[in-house]
Formats: sequence, C-alpha cells, structure tokens
Amino acid sequence: MRLLVAAVLGAMLTGVVPADAHVAPPDPLAPPHSVAVGKPWHGFLEHGVQLPEEGPDFVTWDEVLRQSPDRGWRRWGTQELIDVLVRVTSEFRAAHPGVPRVLISDLSRPQGGPFGPRYGGLGHDSHQNGLDADVMYPRRDGLLRAPLRPSQVDRALAQDLVDRFRRAGAVRLFVGPHLNLHGPKDVVVALVHHDDHVHVRIATPPGE
Repeated sequence: MRLLVAAVLGAMLTGVVPADAHVAPPDPLAPPHSVAVGKPWHGFLEHGVQLPEEGPDFVTWDEVLRQSPDRGWRRWGTQELIDVLVRVTSEFRAAHPGVPRVLISDLSRPQGGPFGPRYGGLGHDSHQNGLDADVMYPRRDGLLRAPLRPSQVDRALAQDLVDRFRRAGAVRLFVGPHLNLHGPKDVVVALVHHDDHVHVRIATPPGE
C-alpha cells in the first residue's frame, strides 16, 4: 500500500502514471459536460444543465408572465453558469441575514439559439449559448417579486449583488441606467431595459 501511495504521489509530481497504479476510469453513466458554442448573441448550447425551479437561496422568476417559477424551457445554461448563480446567491444571503431569496429569471433555451421577442416580452438579443442569466434586483419592501420601477430597488443590496457577480468572474454585467450602479467600465455597463435586473454574463470556459 505504501508503495502504491508513493507511486501515485510521484505521478502527481511527474505527470507520469505507473502502469501498476490504479486509476479510476471515466464514469460512462456521467452526463456529458455542457458546452457553450459560439457567441452569447450568436451560438447554441450543447448538453445544457437546467437551473432548478428554486433553491435554498433563489427562486426563479418568469419575466414575461411575472410570476414564479420561470418556465422550465427558459432556464438552461452551462454547468459553470449554474454553479456561479448558486454560489453567489448563497454568499449574498449569508452576508445579509433575513433578506429574501434572490429572483433568477431567464438563462437560455434547452439547446440555446435565438431567444428574441417571439419567445415573449422584449426577448433577448443574447442568451444564446448558456453563458447569460438575468437576476432581478432585491426590492426595498422585501417582496419576492421583480421591481416595477427604479424607486422599488434596494440599491445597496443591488450594488452588492453586482459586486459579488463581478468577483465571481462575470465578464459583463448590464445594469439599469437609472440606478447609479457602478463597477469597472469594461465589465459593468448601463443599458436600457435593465432597471429591474442585472444581466450576468460569464466567460467561455477554457478549451471551448
């Protein structure tokens, strides 16, 4: 046993695995890894992962029907995007005890592709390859509903949410032009129709 452990440790340092060392084979039953293909505004999604209707720190929100949960076909993304959403909302609520769960709205369609007005509401110019998600700002009154106007947004909590997504590696954060939310100019960008939510975009994972 000591020899086997030494061999494996040596392999970790040299990159060479001895022939007699046991290496677990890939799990044939494991689902294939999700892949973002193309650009967020011109691409598609392979082996997407569905964000659950809700979790301990988030609830999904249908921007078109203005109700929870968001319809299942509107909340697909890469595993990396799902992980970021779950982690950031968990850390956000841990930092603000008593704050309601975060509302997460549209990601991408099951196979990605166009997500324009034909799919309801204003539609999305991007959200095509599983790297984008809309996250509604927290409300000042604490209601678990999306804000209807800038005056309903808790700007301190909204800024903290934006900051946390930036630190989690978001490469673009589109925010409302009437909220005075800030951040690095190459990441945090004011854009019309974003006074009720921040549009989160993560980077394409390495190798894709």
